[in-house]
Amino acid sequence: MARHGTFRIRLPLIALLAITAFFGGCAPDLDAIRKDPSFTSTDTGGTWLARRVEALGIPHDGRGGFYLLDDGAEALAIRLGLAERAQRTIDAQYYLLHDDAAGHLFTESLLEAADRGVRVRLLIDDMDTAQYDAMMVALDRHPNFEIRLFNPFSRALKLVSSAFDFRRVNRRMHNKSMTFDNVVTIVGGRNIGDEYFAAREDSNYDDLDVLGAGPVARDVSENFDEFWNSRFAVPVAAIVRDKDKQLSYDEARRILKKLAEEARKGPYGTALQGRFAHRFERRDFRLTWAPYKVVSDPPEKAGGQTDDGRSILADVLAPYIRQARKELIVVSAYFVPRRRGVQYLTALADRGLRVVVLTNSLESTDVAPVHAHYSHARRALLEGGVELWELRPDKDRPDRSLLKLGQSQSSLHAKAFVIDRRYMFIGSFNWDPRSVRMNGEMGILIDSPAMAEPAVRHFEAGLADGAYRLKLDENGQVT
Repeated sequence: MARHGTFRIRLPLIALLAITAFFGGCAPDLDAIRKDPSFTSTDTGGTWLARRVEALGIPHDGRGGFYLLDDGAEALAIRLGLAERAQRTIDAQYYLLHDDAAGHLFTESLLEAADRGVRVRLLIDDMDTAQYDAMMVALDRHPNFEIRLFNPFSRALKLVSSAFDFRRVNRRMHNKSMTFDNVVTIVGGRNIGDEYFAAREDSNYDDLDVLGAGPVARDVSENFDEFWNSRFAVPVAAIVRDKDKQLSYDEARRILKKLAEEARKGPYGTALQGRFAHRFERRDFRLTWAPYKVVSDPPEKAGGQTDDGRSILADVLAPYIRQARKELIVVSAYFVPRRRGVQYLTALADRGLRVVVLTNSLESTDVAPVHAHYSHARRALLEGGVELWELRPDKDRPDRSLLKLGQSQSSLHAKAFVIDRRYMFIGSFNWDPRSVRMNGEMGILIDSPAMAEPAVRHFEAGLADGAYRLKLDENGQVT
């Protein structure tokens, strides 16, 4: 009986070890995948975009030129217009790329640039790419269009195999940037999809990007190179090998062109036309020139190679917040401060600072568990003097502008903060544990009262109608 019992215990153990070995072996060996390094091109001085930035008055003293993109439709139109004007390079790095109208227009703009001889590098986090594996592999065959997946999942039984490589695949590249000819860049909170660019009729995100020109674009390009050449950025063809997912290059082009044309002919596509010329090419278009700092976590954090949960980005930004004298305004789609975060913010309020936080309400959030974690901190924050505002989900606002807040079935997705109406950070960083400890994040810290002051005024003007302020009732309950 004892021998029989031992056998019954060992058999499941042996089976478990065999399963672990099998699915562990399904995980891609990142170091064994061959790829050629490539770097940003510095030979872009004579391009149309370089001449345009020069005409906009670049001061040649190290400052960058900036323009806020809070309107969703304009944010996509500017991207498409810049892609059309690019002559040498386009580098795009995103967490999500959706298979929808905005995604089709975006991808077609890259393909058309590649057709003109522009070198296109597209780096996508592999969190949600399997649905268009075949399209990516086909487009990657273009001699000027290279696609890499960051921190890829195995395509062999993806869900099961990821459980045996959880430590790595749970870390994601949350960065969002797009740089053209190494002279103009767009950084912010938007992924590529309809809801980020006000293209959906049912619901959209309130979001924020910043266009940067001059040396800031070179700094973003250098950061892109770090991720592109890291061991975690893998050529798509090395990951997607399933013959059932093969699509010919010509067929992929035909499908993409058809989808993009359908998007152009729709009401949203029609509204996009002329938006780029209306802004970036107009004589009265102006950039705000200001000192800045491009801040980013290293690729190793997003790839799961750091053990201490340390955020380089948070470490760089923290001193600016600690030195605040009057005011801190935080806009964070996912706001989960935890105990230390609550203590940090209430300590600022205790010093006499006005501390304002705008985040999603339960009705507006797209991730209910995040709101559940945040809700536990609300009372302590309010007792500590922090102003808490939550987005109204149902405010009808045709212009779809974050700085004025609220639209039909809107959800907050922006990530920004302003210190003393001088320093303004715009990027991918949420005030939550995942951004601090796990995901790779990036953004730009801009030292410009000329940008920050009007942005805060517009923001505050929209709070009353676009959000509601939380308070404590006589019983200490949040209302």
